[in-house]
Amino acid sequence: MVGPCSELFVLDFSWGMAGGLTTAVLADFGAEVVKIEPPSGDPFRSHPAWLAWNRGKKSAVLNLKTPEGREQAHQLAAHADIVLESFRPGVTKRLGIDYATLSAINPHLVYASIIGWGQQGPLSHIAGYEGVVAAKSGRMATFEGQLNRTGPAYAAVQNGSWAASQAAVRGVLAAMLRRDTTGEGEWVQTSILQGMIPYDLAGLMLRQFSRQDPRSFPPDALGAMLRLPMLQYIPARTGDGHWLQHANLMDRLFRAFLKAVDLGWVLEEELFKNAPILSPEGREALRDLILSKMQERTLDEWMQLYIADGNIAAEPFRYSIEGMKHEQFVHNHHAVEIADPRVGTLKTVGLLASLSETPGEVGGPAPDLGHHTAEILRRIENRSSKDSLGKIPNVSRQDAVRPLLEGVTIVDLSMVIAGPYGAALLADMGARVIKVDATPEREQTISTGGGMTLINLKSYAGKEAIQINLQSTAGQRILHQLVSRADVLLHNFRPGVPERLAIDWEACRRINPRLIHLYVGAYGATGPHHRRPGAHPIPGALLGGALRQAGRAHPPPPDQPMTLDEIKEESRRLMRANEANPDPNTSQAVATSIMLALLARSRTGRGQAIEVTYDAAGQRLD
Repeated sequence: MVGPCSELFVLDFSWGMAGGLTTAVLADFGAEVVKIEPPSGDPFRSHPAWLAWNRGKKSAVLNLKTPEGREQAHQLAAHADIVLESFRPGVTKRLGIDYATLSAINPHLVYASIIGWGQQGPLSHIAGYEGVVAAKSGRMATFEGQLNRTGPAYAAVQNGSWAASQAAVRGVLAAMLRRDTTGEGEWVQTSILQGMIPYDLAGLMLRQFSRQDPRSFPPDALGAMLRLPMLQYIPARTGDGHWLQHANLMDRLFRAFLKAVDLGWVLEEELFKNAPILSPEGREALRDLILSKMQERTLDEWMQLYIADGNIAAEPFRYSIEGMKHEQFVHNHHAVEIADPRVGTLKTVGLLASLSETPGEVGGPAPDLGHHTAEILRRIENRSSKDSLGKIPNVSRQDAVRPLLEGVTIVDLSMVIAGPYGAALLADMGARVIKVDATPEREQTISTGGGMTLINLKSYAGKEAIQINLQSTAGQRILHQLVSRADVLLHNFRPGVPERLAIDWEACRRINPRLIHLYVGAYGATGPHHRRPGAHPIPGALLGGALRQAGRAHPPPPDQPMTLDEIKEESRRLMRANEANPDPNTSQAVATSIMLALLARSRTGRGQAIEVTYDAAGQRLD
């Protein structure tokens, strides 16, 4: 079995990024994807990233405006497992490929729609381009303050399309799991508007709370929180004019950073002794000390120090092409090369995640327009009435109203956002998620104030919670009892910790061979940087998202002199540009990877280990 989707036949009628990424994941993990294009081709073929979105697929031209083309589409759909489309409401019906028509032909069909605004409502017929949705939904307003003016700023990274693509993948995989039981397909619907929801981590809640209790939640609290970056996430200019992004979120990591840069003495001073929890006066005084200290060494000198220390989370600001050369990115095979006859060697992002038993494989170059038309039409002629779909039980859909993932249990040991929110996405689909806090103090070791409390409301949503001391034998025994009955275990401990706590893959598979064991980490479980800590600003800086959002004028050239006040202002700008999207980006990959493994287990009966990293998930957007 090459991948979890290796027996699936997919018809992709979609255009653009969201649909392209949806079927790219399915193709990477084994599905046969046929991109159905009009005679003029996909309008997005001219987009530079089209070649990456459509690697490993086939192309067939059908003119759906003619009776012959529609009949050919119907014959293909009769034997398809999945159909994907991204048209505005009403268009598929005119073309004869709407859900009602195709499901009548093939009741086993899983039909997926990705639209800009949703299937109904006053905006449903407006063109669903990401920029329009981002403007209307308020996403661009979250960048207010990045520029020296009031009002929103353009959102450069297309998060909504990425999230919509992964919602579609999860939906069709969950529907495939249920189809194996009920014999019936269904209609999976998502939108770019819905894809914007994961990226509002606290703002919407804070605005609601401020209306209910303005004393506890002042209306400007979020803006005040964002005007200056917290010290743990401080971007800093080095002595040779380059910029470093720090991400020492945990208190112990921040204190380790201070000691590593020879500022450990401040912890003995009354003004700074509780760092990073400080008064406004203390916070700004320490900011000045840090930014001044960083001017004493070059970028390379600081990075050598940080890597040798092993407990400092920091990476330089880079554009995507440079970031893909990072030695850990290369070690993890997150960059792959495709021999494309049109452009030569195409270097692009690799697999979404590493699955130990059903790993998947990046296919060949994206197809030329209509390259496989003759092959696909011959398949219609040669296809017999006997088809693998006929083996699916055609039983009553008595469970149709039940959540798709009802009966799936996830034990969630992860913390902060990337892992926990990934599990929350599956809780939304009906999974039972048991959030395990390793000690009562574990989630309280992050000094970010009320913002983290609000974010936890989102990442804990729909879950049950339990506290277990995993340092004790009794605690490990309790967790092992949970593992024996669980379908998935999710954690983001640094390498070595799971072995000490007896929750590593080898220990867990002995207890439950059907378990899916997922590690979500900053750099991965092996490689030259695997022991280093990380948080969301790291992939944001390293892989180009922050610089893309900041714009070409920022930061200034390395040889341009800057005063401390100018450095402080540029630090603020860069941090506003380096927003939190790598966390929910990675959450999408976490949830999708679990669905891939669940589908594989339904076919093989075996569990497996999965690894998801920040750099692999974040890079897919740029």
